[in-house]
This record gives sequence, structure tokens and C-alpha cells, in this order.
Amino acid sequence: MRALFFTFALLIASSLSMAWAQPVRFHAGIARISVSAVEPFDMFVWYPAHEEEVPWQAGPFSVPASRNAAIADGQFPILLLSHGGGRTGGSPLVLRGLAAYLARQGFIVVSPLHGKTRFPVRPFQIKAALEAMIADPRFKPHANADRLGMLGFSLGGAVTLELAGAVPDFKHLAAYCKTHPEDIQSCDAGPGGDKGAAPPKQAQSADLSSPIPRLPLKALALLDPFGVLFEQEGLVAVNMPVLLFRPKQSSLGEENTHALVEGLPHPPQVHYVPGGHFVLTDICPTALKQEAPEVCQDAQGIDRAAVQAEIEVKIAQFFRDRL
Repeated sequence: MRALFFTFALLIASSLSMAWAQPVRFHAGIARISVSAVEPFDMFVWYPAHEEEVPWQAGPFSVPASRNAAIADGQFPILLLSHGGGRTGGSPLVLRGLAAYLARQGFIVVSPLHGKTRFPVRPFQIKAALEAMIADPRFKPHANADRLGMLGFSLGGAVTLELAGAVPDFKHLAAYCKTHPEDIQSCDAGPGGDKGAAPPKQAQSADLSSPIPRLPLKALALLDPFGVLFEQEGLVAVNMPVLLFRPKQSSLGEENTHALVEGLPHPPQVHYVPGGHFVLTDICPTALKQEAPEVCQDAQGIDRAAVQAEIEVKIAQFFRDRL
């Protein structure tokens, strides 16, 4: 009986292991494109390729994709990616592992370099990046704009929600920050860095004379998103499926998740993972570990690589099922 039980358990474990592992369908290619806009910017496009990957160095980051490799045959769904960073700046290269994984799974990933661009301008950058990718002759025959999803990390989560139809409320944010001074990540490192105040007009782009763009997004994945910028009435238009990852020890106030769980018309599928806010970003290069310990160092017992391996599989399957 024990032998039978052991065999049965082994079979279950093997089945789960096989289900967890996603076969590599492609290799990852990457291209850097300059985008013309009121405030010009660059973007990365990660995409499926057949060529073996040749990693390369971008500053301190080793990028796991081949530059300017030929895109694989076929049409592929598009995933837009907005990184975090707020007023301190940021780069999509902190999510390079996730972007490369999704490219290997058959997605085209479009990720602008927001840098220190203020929050109100970032949705316009995403829209311009999408249009530039689709217009590029390398990608135009392969990009299926009818299968469009988006990912956002931290402040990028708020950008994602805006593009999906959410309306930000800076008065609500200011009131939240007044009663939650401990949430430094939301209020001092948020869109304005001014206790939730709206970004000053002189810091805004001329693009803002246009209405906030809306994109026909069919599914969203949010990585510890900045959610307290939105009240329930500002979320009514966000009616597509949402996948949300929340680190259990995040420095971003828990209300950022609660606001979306309670406010979205269709409650998000929430997954809690161990670690702090930045456990969702790639393992830091050695050169950055001493410069940015708050980003690079995890609490004892936290395996960042394992956390990311889990979310990569879940995100790929989520979008595969919905796009």
C-alpha cells in the first residue's frame, strides 16, 4: 500500500511539474527604437525570434535577448509594458527577464523608457510607442493589434489602468496621503512626490492638451500597482480581466491593492508572493547591489528568482488564455 501511495504521489508531483514548466517556443529578440513626440523617447521591443540568444550589456544590465534578430514567422499578440520609478526615474530593463520570457512564449512586448517622465505624460508615451512599433516594417506584418494586453509595475500599474479607462483622482490621493503618512512609497515617491498633490503644470507635456488616451486592452497584469490614485467611480470603465501580484512585505501601502479589489467592476485575480515591493523586478547586477540596497536586497529566506519564475508562468498563461 505504501509503495502504491508513493507511486501515486510521484505521478502527481511529476504532472504538476510538467504543468508548471512552460516549453520554450522561441528565442528572444530585442530592438531599440527612437520615437518622435513632443518629448522624444526611446523604447524597447522584445519579440519572438528563431536565432539563438546572444546576451549583451546595457550599462550594468545583461540583456537576455539578441539585438535586431529577425522576428519569427507568424502573427503575435502585443503586450505593452510600463515600468515604475516615479520621480526618481526608472527603466524597463529592471523587468528584462520577464519581457524576454514573454517574447519566448510568443508575445511582442513594447516597453518605453519612461525615465523621469512625469506620470501624466506616460500614457501618451505608451500610445506613441505602440503606434511606432506597428508602423515599423519589421513588426507590422507580425503584430496582431486585435490581441492587445498590458502589464504595469508600481507606478506603471496606474498608467496601465488609465489606458484601460480609469480616471485618476488627485484630491482622493492627497486625502489618502494626509491620513497615511507612513505610506512613503505612495505619497513621497508617487506621481508628484508631493504628498499626493497633482503634478505641477510646468512639468507636464504639451501632449496633455489632448484627452487621456484609451486603448482597446483585453487583459491587464498589475505588479504591485499604485492603486490609491483611483476611487471606485473612476474604475468603472476597467471591465477587462485583471491579474494582480502583491508582495506580502511590500513598502507600498496595502490600500493600493484593496482599492482595486474593492473598486474594479470585476475583482482582480490576486496572487500574494513573498518579499518586498522590488522582489517583482530582476535580480540586481553586482554593480547595483551596493548602490541601491533597498531595491536589490531581499529579506532572509526570500528567493527572488523563484518568485519571478512563478509569476512569469502565471502571466504568460493569463494572457495566452485571454488574448
